[in-house]
Amino acid sequence: MSRWTTLILIVLACLLAACGAERVSLPSTLAPGQLPPMPDGVTPTANGADDARLAAISGLDATPDPADDRFDIGRSVEGRPIWAWRFGEGERRLVLVGAIHGGFEANSALLAELLIDHFRDHPEDVLPGVEIVIIPAANPDGLVRGSGVEARFNANGVDLNRNWGCEWSETAVVQDMTVNPGTGPFSEPESQALRDFFLTEPPAAVVFYHSAAGGVFMGECGDDHPAADWMGEMLEEATGYTYGQFDYYEVSGDASNWLAAQGIPAAIIELNTQTEPEFAQNLRGVYALQCYLTSAGADHPAVQRVCS
Repeated sequence: MSRWTTLILIVLACLLAACGAERVSLPSTLAPGQLPPMPDGVTPTANGADDARLAAISGLDATPDPADDRFDIGRSVEGRPIWAWRFGEGERRLVLVGAIHGGFEANSALLAELLIDHFRDHPEDVLPGVEIVIIPAANPDGLVRGSGVEARFNANGVDLNRNWGCEWSETAVVQDMTVNPGTGPFSEPESQALRDFFLTEPPAAVVFYHSAAGGVFMGECGDDHPAADWMGEMLEEATGYTYGQFDYYEVSGDASNWLAAQGIPAAIIELNTQTEPEFAQNLRGVYALQCYLTSAGADHPAVQRVCS
């Protein structure tokens, strides 16, 4: 075998390792619900993300800046507010959710924070007829627990993306690790808060940001509630992530699947890594969804600027 052939095979092997579904190594020995102690004055660490930002969005401070259109949709097990930011006043609501898996996927929270920064600085980029709501940390208790696998869970040790009503199961897994799905669907206050928020004013579309399988996956719940392919295909084209079927392992009690059962198109965007927020390509995805949802015509200046 020539030196060049060997080099090519090594590069291909590295690429396959980087792009495979088993990208994140998870221990199979972690007991469901096992959590590390939280010392006083703990400083979050977050897979290369901005610790100060993450501390702010997962903090116990319940008094938002009056200049910010921020509100909380509920509280975590430990009493942290689940903050949401609202931009625009349209009838068609697009909801973007980060860090349902806490600090284990903290770059998804940082991505949401960067999107908040963008639309705060550029309110003209919210198209007519659209309202964008961004929830950077659906699991604020997990966000302050570091970046290890234990930070994936809430303070009860529950995997919040196994705690929803579509095909909930008493046994749940992530890769080859058994995780705690809760005592029943919506047993956890974080899941309840998100569910009630979605049902009070049903959104037109929802995106959950995860890491790090590198793809777009649409929620679906049985044969009666198939995936919204239009949304998956649109996000694939806009972001460059491949749209496909998540068949790496069985997932039960997933939030996007439950939303599909409510008739709400919901996508999971898996970032390519656990360190980078991958902001630019995901902003393009938000733009694409807005262009689909806007009530303005193609000749509207904002539409021409954002959608062209």
